[in-house]
Amino acid sequence: MAELALYSPDKKIRFTLPSPADDEAVAKLRSDPICRKYVRFLPESVSVAEVTEYRESRAKNPHNLDFIVSALNAQGEYQFAGLCNVFLIDEIHMWGDAGIWITSDRHGQGLTTPILYMLLEHVFEQRGLHRITFMTGVDNAPMRGWLEKVAGARLEGTFKDCWKEPTGGYLDVVLYAILDSEWKDRVKDSLVKKMKERGLGLPKDA
Repeated sequence: MAELALYSPDKKIRFTLPSPADDEAVAKLRSDPICRKYVRFLPESVSVAEVTEYRESRAKNPHNLDFIVSALNAQGEYQFAGLCNVFLIDEIHMWGDAGIWITSDRHGQGLTTPILYMLLEHVFEQRGLHRITFMTGVDNAPMRGWLEKVAGARLEGTFKDCWKEPTGGYLDVVLYAILDSEWKDRVKDSLVKKMKERGLGLPKDA
């Protein structure tokens, strides 16, 4: 697969394609109970070997777009900070479903907005997708709040009893969406405004 690196406007966040060097960090992320709080249907722990197999399998599927997220640390070095992706990409109707994982030590540092700004800018402006959806559990107040208040994503509906709970029963899942026209008309500007407020994602003179 060709090399690809994307950077936030202030160069503090970097996207790269997954590589074997990332597998250990991804396994740790996906086994972190804090990060699994709202995706309880996933395995409680994931081995490095399982991440390797998963990465290699997804790399062969053109309907997946995965990025490793790195952020500058205090020493000015890029450090693993999470991952984001768009999957189920439909190249006929030009849509896909997006997801994001941020390492628990980076929670509350304002990374969500620049990461999703970078992802949406890439898929809408570079890949030419028409529609991006986000699915999350009804109990995921932080993500729902970001989608509604920061991005202004539209709540399109609720999937009743969609995700199986490990303790029994099912969880309702909500669906949000952003169109390319909405990205251009208001969402992009909204995310830029939020990044300016947080002082992350944009150059200081932007």
